[in-house]
Amino acid sequence: MGKNEEHSVSPSPSSTFSPSEKGISFSENEEIVRRYFEWDPLDDPSFAHLIVGKGSIGGKGRSLLFAMAKLRESGVETLKRVVFPPSLFIATDSFDSVVSQIPNLEALKDGTPEAIEEAFLATKLPEGVTDAVRGFLEKNTDPIVVRSSSVLEDSLKYSFAGKYLSSFEFNGEDESLEERVAHVESDIKKIYARTFFPVAVAYRQKHGLGDDRMGIIVMRVAGKWRGRYYYPTMAGVGFSRYYRRWTTRIKSEDGIIRLVFGMGTTSTKRGYARTFALTLPSLRPEGQNPFNIMRHAQEHFQVIDREQKALVTVDVKQIWKDIFPYHSCFPDYAQIYSPDEEGGYFTPMSRHGSVIEKGEKVCFTFEEFAFRSKHFFERMKHLLSLLDREMGVPADVEFAFHPTEDLVEIVQARPLWISEQTSTATIPPLEKRNVVLRADRMVTHGVKENIPYLVYIDHHVYAQETRFHDVARAIGSVNNMLKGSRFVLVAPGRVGSSNPLLGVPVQYNEITRCCCIVEVGFPKEGYMPELSFGTHFFTDLEIDGILYMPVYEGAKNNVFDEHFFDSSPYALGGHAGVRIYSGSFSVYTDGDRNLGVVVADRVDEPESGWAE
Repeated sequence: MGKNEEHSVSPSPSSTFSPSEKGISFSENEEIVRRYFEWDPLDDPSFAHLIVGKGSIGGKGRSLLFAMAKLRESGVETLKRVVFPPSLFIATDSFDSVVSQIPNLEALKDGTPEAIEEAFLATKLPEGVTDAVRGFLEKNTDPIVVRSSSVLEDSLKYSFAGKYLSSFEFNGEDESLEERVAHVESDIKKIYARTFFPVAVAYRQKHGLGDDRMGIIVMRVAGKWRGRYYYPTMAGVGFSRYYRRWTTRIKSEDGIIRLVFGMGTTSTKRGYARTFALTLPSLRPEGQNPFNIMRHAQEHFQVIDREQKALVTVDVKQIWKDIFPYHSCFPDYAQIYSPDEEGGYFTPMSRHGSVIEKGEKVCFTFEEFAFRSKHFFERMKHLLSLLDREMGVPADVEFAFHPTEDLVEIVQARPLWISEQTSTATIPPLEKRNVVLRADRMVTHGVKENIPYLVYIDHHVYAQETRFHDVARAIGSVNNMLKGSRFVLVAPGRVGSSNPLLGVPVQYNEITRCCCIVEVGFPKEGYMPELSFGTHFFTDLEIDGILYMPVYEGAKNNVFDEHFFDSSPYALGGHAGVRIYSGSFSVYTDGDRNLGVVVADRVDEPESGWAE
């Protein structure tokens, strides 16, 4: 299997996978969905040389091969330029073999992640797996990624996004073949160990799921070497349906993508990415104000670094001159932002280079790309619509795009999780009710009434904080103390951001009792909600039915009643910036009208027992 080989596939049905065993509830597309889940790549001779062992190759592996089969079967001309990277799929019998070598596994499950991983690293993979990995690496010396592909990931309801592990390997020719094989073997066993880590076990227990079994994908990283760095020109995630519209000009079936420069690892996190509605790519969720565009624009991207032999994050301001010669269309992706008293302005980058003055910055705005690449958006629309139709449910993909080759590489394709939130929502009359928060974009349908607590993060206090994680841990403590109760979380900027300057870096297991998150934007303080539909964080919100609203202070049709938060009685929750309000609160969101409100029907005196 050569580096640039494009895989031709032809599907054939099988009955290895039983939809009924997955707890799937079918709609009018029942037969289509059933065929999708019954399709087994192990029965297709086109895939025989890609699969090692017997059993399932897991959700990621199976759905990726299904997608490629349907793309090639479609006969659509523009989809002929959609491929997937050279890959090796390891079936679950290898996982079973490794697990059988750990006699005290049940005792280890209650131990530390380090102890679990150590036990798995001490085992041996089946000889056939080692031989297959060796054969794959003999033909592939570009960087590779070893990805989890568990059986339970083959689901309409549970995504397991971020719950397991993907490992990147430099895989350079300066190491011997046996050294490279050993690295991959170690990665495989670490992924197997993650099946029993607390975060994965807790997720399965929360949703009433049993034990999981793990398949593996060994895949060449989509990209190419550009001097010191290896990366694709751009990458991202795409969705055939769009449930968080920032304008009613967009329909849910139009589909969207989140696009980043460089490797797509950042597109699934709460960082910066350009969001495109596929039918109206020139629209921006952040509007057309240059300052707001700059604040939302990507400035960092991820690459494989030849010198560090690792996945690293680089700053375009520091390395743009190094990568500029490798991108003939670099000005299509990047612009220069210059500040002024009226909010600043953008100027295009010369194709021969530009001088960046003090105070200016290079930002990935994809402005020219949006106007020059109509064929790309049409292709992505065809791709997502086809998968939506063939799977019988909404679809999502992870991809890389190489403009000079006009080539899309699909690295993941699967059903989009199906939210259990209501398909319609009616907001009751609000004239005599105390609306303390109101949003006019990016909401879905939902109703949560008589919520006993509201937790508010004071943006003034947070802005002065230097130990950001103390605030996040305090929220986690409140979450634990509330026991069986629900709460609304109101916080500045992006909840769950890995960058605490953008918002509180709370972890998902610290807000398990939250039923609605309201992100409040304060532009002057640098806190802005971000359209993160499709990130791992938002996937968890949707699956658990947690409502979401972004509120922009001072914006038309938005309400942030700061007087209410300052004048109503509250208790402190372990930090000066964490306030707990008791009473009765309700949340109503209407995705058709793009309207969401939080109503305070009653606020009680603080309860005793809260740590101040």
